[in-house]
Amino acid sequence: MQHTIWRMFQVVIMAAAVSGLVLAQTGTSSITGSVTDLTGAALPGVEITVANQETGARFQTLTNETGAYRVASLPPGIYRIEAELAGFDRLSRGPITLQVSQTVAIDLMLQVGQIGTTVDVTESAPLIESQSSDIGQAVTRRMLAALPLPNRAASSLAALAPGVVMIDTGTGTAENYPVFSVAGGRARNQTFVLDGGNATNAVGLTRPQQLTSLPVDAMQEFKVIANNYSAEFGHSTGGVVTMSTRSGTNEFHGSIFESLRNDALDARNFFAAKKSPIRLNQFGGALGGPIRKDRTHFFATWEQTRQKTSDTVTSTVPTLANRAGDFSGLRDSAGQRVIIYDPATTVGRDRIAFPGNRIPQDRIDPVARAILNYYPLPNRQGTATNASNYVGNSTGVLNRNIVVGRLDHQIRPSDLVTARYYINDSGTSATGTYGIPVADPLADITDVRVQSLLGAYTHVFSNSVVNELRYTYLRRKFIDKRPGYKENLAAGIGLTGVSDAAFPAFTIPGYATLGNPTAVFRFQTPIADQQVLDAVTWTRGKHALRFGAEFRAGANDEIRDRGSAGNFTMTPLITSLPGVANTGNALASFLLGEVNAASVQISDKIPSRASYWAFYAQDDWRVTNNLTLNYGLRWEAELPRRVVGNKMNSFDPLAINPVSGTPGVVTFAGVNGMPERAFATDTNNFGPRFGFAYRLPGHGDTLVRGGAGMFYGQTVSNTIGDTASLGFSTTANYVVSQADLQSVFRLRDGFPAVTRPALTPGFGAVPAGQRPNTSVSFFNPKQVAPTSYQFNLDIQREITTNVLLEAGYMGNVSHHLTANDLSLNQVAPELMGPGDAQPRRPFPQFSNVTWINPSVGNSTYHGGFIRGEKRFSGSFSFLAHYTFSKFIDDVESSNEYGATGSYMDAYNRKLDKALSGSDVPHHVVLTLLYEIRAFKGHQTLNAVLGGWKLGLLETYMSGGPFTVITTANATNAFPAGALRPNLLRDASLPSSERTVTRWFDTTAFSAPAPFTFGNSPRSVLRGAPLVTTDVTLEKSFTLTERVKFDLRGEFYNLLNNANFNVPGFTYGAADFGVVTSARPGRTAQLAARLAF
Repeated sequence: MQHTIWRMFQVVIMAAAVSGLVLAQTGTSSITGSVTDLTGAALPGVEITVANQETGARFQTLTNETGAYRVASLPPGIYRIEAELAGFDRLSRGPITLQVSQTVAIDLMLQVGQIGTTVDVTESAPLIESQSSDIGQAVTRRMLAALPLPNRAASSLAALAPGVVMIDTGTGTAENYPVFSVAGGRARNQTFVLDGGNATNAVGLTRPQQLTSLPVDAMQEFKVIANNYSAEFGHSTGGVVTMSTRSGTNEFHGSIFESLRNDALDARNFFAAKKSPIRLNQFGGALGGPIRKDRTHFFATWEQTRQKTSDTVTSTVPTLANRAGDFSGLRDSAGQRVIIYDPATTVGRDRIAFPGNRIPQDRIDPVARAILNYYPLPNRQGTATNASNYVGNSTGVLNRNIVVGRLDHQIRPSDLVTARYYINDSGTSATGTYGIPVADPLADITDVRVQSLLGAYTHVFSNSVVNELRYTYLRRKFIDKRPGYKENLAAGIGLTGVSDAAFPAFTIPGYATLGNPTAVFRFQTPIADQQVLDAVTWTRGKHALRFGAEFRAGANDEIRDRGSAGNFTMTPLITSLPGVANTGNALASFLLGEVNAASVQISDKIPSRASYWAFYAQDDWRVTNNLTLNYGLRWEAELPRRVVGNKMNSFDPLAINPVSGTPGVVTFAGVNGMPERAFATDTNNFGPRFGFAYRLPGHGDTLVRGGAGMFYGQTVSNTIGDTASLGFSTTANYVVSQADLQSVFRLRDGFPAVTRPALTPGFGAVPAGQRPNTSVSFFNPKQVAPTSYQFNLDIQREITTNVLLEAGYMGNVSHHLTANDLSLNQVAPELMGPGDAQPRRPFPQFSNVTWINPSVGNSTYHGGFIRGEKRFSGSFSFLAHYTFSKFIDDVESSNEYGATGSYMDAYNRKLDKALSGSDVPHHVVLTLLYEIRAFKGHQTLNAVLGGWKLGLLETYMSGGPFTVITTANATNAFPAGALRPNLLRDASLPSSERTVTRWFDTTAFSAPAPFTFGNSPRSVLRGAPLVTTDVTLEKSFTLTERVKFDLRGEFYNLLNNANFNVPGFTYGAADFGVVTSARPGRTAQLAARLAF
């Protein structure tokens, strides 16, 4: 294998030496073609000039000996092409609009003439894509400006491409990232490219999500490539999104805008008693123009978002009597009195009740008394048991500030330099409902900063060789913390033995929680990714050869504190009489300071690193004017995760543990010869690509295209920074013994001292027969990259110059997909049964033993589509597609519709083969842009009817599949995934019988017998379809020749369709089969814009 890789390197290096290395993933475009005379004879030596009509930049080349030419590395824009040769008339053709990552064929025919004579041809580039075989969709600047965009997030229009299933538009989140699946790929597993550079999370260290969400004013256009992309793109099995920012022109252009949304024009959600309050303001501006005409241009945008929302929450808080230790009125839901027993009187299993059900004041723990002050007082009449006696409003605030700046400079016709900077400062906060945010579990503060810096240099060595070099630095800071961080709140309540990072968490069943029991803070400073790309375009005869190399280095420095401030649980056990109903109360146990369970976790900073290498060669061979072949080869590999200081654990399932005498030993990176990386490098990732585009003879407006290829994705797709860091965080757990009925300690005594265990072969294990308290997570040492086999076939027909009809098919068969964590410590099926099952686990000395993101999944996607497009002309354009598809997998992604988690039975993973959560059999998207131009010479008519613009986005999407699970898992086998019930018959209902209170036949399920798994498959039912009509209506007023003022209304879900979320899918739960929530009803947003 090493010899093969070395030979691959040699081939790429030699090819680069011959031609001069250049870039992959350029995001730029090309114009290619041939020049002939009227007899069809090739004309070599023709001077070709391609001029950008907005910036004045000019690019020149000569046709070669076959009459072919190619002008590569062109920024997206509007161009005019000129051809000149002595003895022939000079030919000029345009305008030619180049979209991002597009190659356009423009064949020219010169006629014999005189010097100085110019023939002008006004003709656009053809709509059919005769130079490539990939399937995708470009979203142009006009579409971005005219179509409705929730929260002005440009990439939310990715659903315009066939095969894209939009799962979440991301609106209202700090970073505004949409979540979608592309043509059989998994959600949040695309490669994002911005101006030719990386725009995706740190390589190999976290999920590959988009990191640069561009404001609409900053984006020129973007393209979703859904299937069979060329060898210059990689590291994705689920599509590529390539985007370009706007650049300045020879004219100064600018704008300022203000956008407003509140609930005044919104409709009430289907399930809400009243509208949800919201205040959203977005404002900003853009300015671009020349620094030096025809040479140097700039463009800058700024956008600010401010949003405030409010939610009402009902909870249960202690009454004034409870706070004083008075439980004389305590009743259960049946009205029966609940007796409180004094744990200090315990003799054997007998206790004495507190007189009058009142705890004496001197028995109330001083720490508990101080903690009570953080509870709000009741503010409403509760139930008979005093439940739901408090209602409060939680206010959520979002602030986001985005600045994008770009500079382009053409040093000379052969040298072009581009620099671009992006920064997104955003944050959210939630006040909680208690009025004292430091102790409110709903109170939260996030602080996010994303920065992206790109530098690109393009150099034309000769008429046939063009070189590009790009460097991208992407950095993300993410902080999530509780209010009161580092304010030493624990000392203020007298609690010792815990950190000052946040208010300690107290879980008291039957009452509202104090503090956050799952997280204290998370600091990722930074998540960083550096990328260097270099590649070449070499035109030789009718071949356009491209060779390239890419290197990425990722870093993630993370501290994730899950509980250094302490997590305490009080239950009725301590104040109950064992075996007697209606005894004990969790709040009474709390007032006595008696702790039922407690934990503290102190985590180290985990600085992880990974890198990525790729080399490729691609040839686009224009065999004839009717036939183009695209073929290439890409090799790519990740150097897997390592942690600075070797703060990472693994696991040896065969070694005998010295503590328990059973197989299974925790190992540590760099210790006793263990490797420093999470797993071995997967170097066998060679991805051939092939495609063709054939224009039918005699039918120049009809094109047949097809292709196939192998693609590789990110080896680990959904991890967090402190994954597999066992031994580098200190955890202490205390749980009350059911036998002695005594608390583990009292609050006044503080949390016992915590010591870090040594990193020995017996780490975390307990002797046989003892209850384990350590769970182990580790990476599969033989983890490999996901592999996708993609193929497509489609027919394009240009009905007229501006109308295209396309029908096609896309397939995607993938293997080695990363799964949710897989349990290796599940009891084997033949050992399942009653009794203590811990000794029957494969590794009884540990709790859970888990593979992180193992590459064990498979999927199959087949999709047919029909697409129609009319380029903007005659005041309107449209784009529509219908996709019919089927998507099956045996591994669930957490980003899917109705996701429930890991495999139900790790020993029988084939049970999970079913429809994917992203399976949408029917998907229809229609867009329409219509403009009423000015009525020249009719001032009154123009004032009323002129300047109107309409944008329409209509969407229909079949409901996604979901899985039914049970409330409890009675297998006694410790599976990682939820248990599914037994399916007795088809549980779906006819649409005429389906209601929000009975979406499916709940009687079609039954509980599995104890110690067995249910037979219900995954994705057994389907949710409600999504139907939306989004509209923009805009009126433009011309103030002066160069100044316009626009008023715009944006209406989302204009017809107020009730688009229901997934119904309750937990068998045995009160909401089983009941739809309880829906997507937003109609919302409206108004905007004003002044542009010049």
